[in-house]
Amino acid sequence: MDIEAWLGSLGLEQYSASFREHDIDAATLAKLTAEDLKEIGVTSVGHRRILRDAIARLDESKSEPANQPAAELEDERREVTVLFADLSEFTALSNDLGAEASRALLNRYFATVDDIIESYGGTVDKHIGDNVMAVFGAPVAHTDDPERAVRAAFGIHRAMGSLSAETGRALLAHIGIASGQVVAGVTGSDKQTACTLAVDHLSVACFRAQVAHCPVNS
Repeated sequence: MDIEAWLGSLGLEQYSASFREHDIDAATLAKLTAEDLKEIGVTSVGHRRILRDAIARLDESKSEPANQPAAELEDERREVTVLFADLSEFTALSNDLGAEASRALLNRYFATVDDIIESYGGTVDKHIGDNVMAVFGAPVAHTDDPERAVRAAFGIHRAMGSLSAETGRALLAHIGIASGQVVAGVTGSDKQTACTLAVDHLSVACFRAQVAHCPVNS
């Protein structure tokens, strides 16, 4: 887990140095109390509450049942929220950087975005080019999946500032979110299967089109 990216997703990147100084890793993070946070320099009651709530969400996602193997899953109709996040103007950026640097940048972007999505209880469905597709509501559903998706979107937007500083490139993410009823199940053949979503009222192409028109700006 990237602790700095996680803090950035919460808008609390100012505590990154303190977390590094006190050797806070993923295992230690799960055990932090309000008093621990105060001791390492989180003096704001509001910020301690944000951190404790976010830590609780991480614990909740870890305690959820593991996904079933694809072969054992049956088609199921359910309500989900789908989030797409891609890098703005990545084609031009990759032409400028070259193949190796572009790959390194993408890997760093995916690691940052995936951590944020999972911290809010979402599931990363796939990476498509420079795009991350995530699902909130499948395979595990929460009562507030649309809200979790929106919070993840703002977290990704905030994290772009830290990622820009780290890479020396001005990076922006375009984010699209849509909710609707889907059929979650297995598609493929005897040689290759995958869990996927069949959307009743909104096609994946429609989701993808929203990305270009829905930048998260605040």
